[in-house]
Amino acid sequence: MTKGYLIKIIVSSAMMITAVTAQENVDAIEKARQAKEAADKAAAEAAAATSAAIEAAAAKAAKEARVEAKRKKEEEEARKIAEAKAAEEAELDAAAAAAAEEAKRKMAAELGLEVDDPEVEEAVAEATVSEEVEEVEEVVAKEASGWNVGAAVSVGLLAGETFSNVPVGGTVVITTPFGFKVGPLDYTISLGFGSYSGNQEVDGLENDFSPSFFGLGGNLTLADFIFAEGHLGNVGDGPGFRGFAGITLERLMKKGLDLPFNVLIGSELFYGSEAAGEGNSTGWAGFGARLDIGF
Repeated sequence: MTKGYLIKIIVSSAMMITAVTAQENVDAIEKARQAKEAADKAAAEAAAATSAAIEAAAAKAAKEARVEAKRKKEEEEARKIAEAKAAEEAELDAAAAAAAEEAKRKMAAELGLEVDDPEVEEAVAEATVSEEVEEVEEVVAKEASGWNVGAAVSVGLLAGETFSNVPVGGTVVITTPFGFKVGPLDYTISLGFGSYSGNQEVDGLENDFSPSFFGLGGNLTLADFIFAEGHLGNVGDGPGFRGFAGITLERLMKKGLDLPFNVLIGSELFYGSEAAGEGNSTGWAGFGARLDIGF
């Protein structure tokens, strides 16, 4: 009986030891699981913290880059403005210096002073030569603006009943240097005279009828291109007038080609109240071309 108790005690003890050991094993596994969960949680938190740190660093870098780009752009714009202003100031300074040098040259030239600067001396010499050339040109222009003599060919195209054929002849015009302005027009006083040959039929017979012309008048010129000329005086045997209008090539001949003469082209008209005798008025018209020479 004692042996039986001992066996029970031993078995109970073994079972208790086994139960305690099993409980200890269960506690160790639970602790390991909890430790793993804690480690996983810590790793997740660390990853989240790392991602947040990366995003914050990226945002900070982007902000700094934007600020830096804006600063560089502002600096570039300021540099361009400064360069443009400096270039403008340099240009103004150069213009002011040139104006000062020019004033100095003119002052020296007017006062007849010697200038030590070779460049200034050269500029003064050029200015003097230029002024001399202008004076010579002005003198030549004045000398060429005096009296003119023009010879015109008059070819008749239409004639009155007095003529059996259209007269043909020549006209000489002496243009004086005297005149005045009429608004935009230049009026110059001139003298004209000429002779024209024609025929007159009387009682079926052809008779020579060659009227002459003499008159005093002038011409109007517009823009050195269009002109109109008129003379009152004598045509044939009585009072009459002569008219001549057309274009003048003065701008081309004298100013363009530098020639000493001028050409006028236009239509010529003659009328006499008593060209063929008392009470016999007639006239004729034709083409006229004149060569004017100044002296």
